[in-house]
Amino acid sequence: MKATRRLTTGINLETNKSIVIADESVKWFIPYDKYPSFQIQELFYSEDCPLSLTARHLIKEYDIDLPEKAIRFLKIRMPTKAEITADLIRAGEPVPEDWHKFNLHRTDSIDYICILSGNITCVIGTKTTELSSGDFVVQIGPEHTWLNDNDEPCYMLCVMLGIAAPNNEERRKTTF
Repeated sequence: MKATRRLTTGINLETNKSIVIADESVKWFIPYDKYPSFQIQELFYSEDCPLSLTARHLIKEYDIDLPEKAIRFLKIRMPTKAEITADLIRAGEPVPEDWHKFNLHRTDSIDYICILSGNITCVIGTKTTELSSGDFVVQIGPEHTWLNDNDEPCYMLCVMLGIAAPNNEERRKTTF
């Protein structure tokens, strides 16, 4: 898949002049070895929130569990059910009987998601919602999963903001 160009601009705080901070290529990566068809581009990550003129993209190993106040901006390739099935078979993992419960998870984050292309089913609890290109989702910590019953992968843009755990509980570790 094609890399995305990331142009980072800002202000030189000593001279107050506008500058290009970085012009680089952002490659796709596979965050979970057993699902090579699920891929991500990490477009921006910072633990400086609120952001300021000194904020910069941090190079840090991907973790779905964000620290409180961190921000992660991603492009996601959500594979088809056929691709995930093939991944699971290659990995010697069982193929789920109920796809609505496959990889059901929750994170201590608010996620803003825009469907760039394709179609996908968002599963929240027992409710399913069909989404397509141009649709927008705001997730405020629900248990959820994604199901792509289509012939093409779905591409999403996602901004995740790390939040405090609900009810002053200890932050959860996401498990699939």
